[in-house]
Amino acid sequence: MKKIKTLLVVTISTLILSSNTFHCIAQDLVWHELDKEEIFEMALEQDRFVLLFVGNYENVCPYCTSAFREFNNPSGTLRKFIDENYVTWFRYFYLPGSTLPNPEGIEKYIATYLEARPDPAIPQNFPIICIVNPGDPEEDYTEYWGAGHRTHDELVKAITPPDLFAGQELTWYDNKNKAVQLAKQQNKYIFKLIGKPTSPNSKTVLKQLTAEPLKEMLEDNYILLYSSDVSEITYTTYSSQPILPYIAIIDPEEPDVVLEELIGYQDVETLEELIKSYPVANEIVASVNNVTVTGNILQISNRNNNEQIQIFTFTGQQIATIHKKDYVVWIDASFFPKGLLVVRGSTGWGRKVIIR
Repeated sequence: MKKIKTLLVVTISTLILSSNTFHCIAQDLVWHELDKEEIFEMALEQDRFVLLFVGNYENVCPYCTSAFREFNNPSGTLRKFIDENYVTWFRYFYLPGSTLPNPEGIEKYIATYLEARPDPAIPQNFPIICIVNPGDPEEDYTEYWGAGHRTHDELVKAITPPDLFAGQELTWYDNKNKAVQLAKQQNKYIFKLIGKPTSPNSKTVLKQLTAEPLKEMLEDNYILLYSSDVSEITYTTYSSQPILPYIAIIDPEEPDVVLEELIGYQDVETLEELIKSYPVANEIVASVNNVTVTGNILQISNRNNNEQIQIFTFTGQQIATIHKKDYVVWIDASFFPKGLLVVRGSTGWGRKVIIR
C-alpha cells in the first residue's frame, strides 16, 4: 500500500496580512518592510527564499529605480520568477535627498559591503541585492553586490541561485530512461527527488540525504533521479499546490508506478525508515523470469517446468513454497502480507514484487 506523508504548508497567515508593504513602480510586486525574524518566518511558511533589496524608492537612487522597473517588467522573465520563488524584502537606506531616515539596525544587513566601499552613501553603490535561505541563513547564504546599473540579463543571473544539486557528492541522474536502465542492470530501486534551489525544505532534506548514514544507504541501494519539474508532483488533499520536496521510490520494472512517496519536509528518522524499506536483493535478477501481480493473483513464468519457488518478505521471512510443474504458475496472493516480497526459484533466479 502506497503511503503518503505530507507537511501542511500554510500559504496565508496573519503575519502576511498585517505586514508593512509597498508596491514598487509597476504596482505589481509587493515588497515587505519587516524585521529579519518576521520576514524569515513568512518565507519559511511559504517554503521560499528571501530576495533582499537594500536601496531607496524615492527616485533619489536612479539605479534602484531602474532595477525596480526591470523587476516589474511584464514582458520580462524577472517578475514571474520572483513571484514563483521568493518572498520580497525591502530595506530602506538613506541617501542624500531622501526624506526618510534609515531603519534602526540597517547597517548590519550591509556591513559586508561597507567595508569595501569608502563612502556608502554614494548612490552608485546601490541597490544591494541578496538571496537568503531563511532555513539556514548563516551556512547557506548567497549574496550579490548591485553596485550600480545592471542590465536585465545581469539581474536575472544575480537572482538565480546555484543548482540544487551543485557540488553534491552523490551521483544524481536527470534522465529517467538512463536511471531505469542502470537500476535494472544493478538490481536497484530508483530514489527520485523533486525540488528547487529556492525551496528551504528542498535544501534541508537534500543536506540530510548527503550526510551519513543516509548517504551510504542511498549509494548502496538506489539509483538517484532528480527533477525540478513540479508538475510531476502528486497533488494532495491538503494543498492545491505541489509541496516540496517530493520523494518517490520507483521499481524500474514498473517505472510509472510509485511504490511509496514522501511530500514536504521530513526528518532524518523518517527518511531512514523509507530508505531501509527497499533494500537491494542479494540474488541476481534474470530478465527471462517474469513475476507479476494482477488483482490477488501472483503469476510466475519462465522456461523451467520443474522447480521450487520460495517467497519471502523483504526482511527474509519465508511465507510460501510452491512446486512449479509447468512453464507458468498462478498463485493466490490474497493472504500474502502487503508490501515488498522476494520470489526465488531453485534454479538460481530471483525477482521482487509488490503486493498492494
